[in-house]
Amino acid sequence: MSQPYQPPQAQVPPTQMAYSAASAEADRAAQLALVFGIIGLFLLGIVFGPLAIAQASKAERMNKPAIAGKVLGWISLIFGILQIVGIILWFIAAAAVVSTF
Repeated sequence: MSQPYQPPQAQVPPTQMAYSAASAEADRAAQLALVFGIIGLFLLGIVFGPLAIAQASKAERMNKPAIAGKVLGWISLIFGILQIVGIILWFIAAAAVVSTF
């Protein structure tokens, strides 16, 4: 007996770029760097700035560019430090005004 007819299997060419787990992790790190950098501009830059810088560095170690996240992280960190210095100076000024009365 002969085997039943089977239609030929379609050959699917391999994709040029395989999307691996490492590539997905690098994309996630780059996106987190950008999100943390944006959040840091408006809220707790002293916290979210370093998180953005760390995630951008992680993405760049995996060959994924994350320049925007790193730049926003540094800007957020600088703004956060300036906010803390401003608050300290405000308390010093308030204490000086109170002590003159």
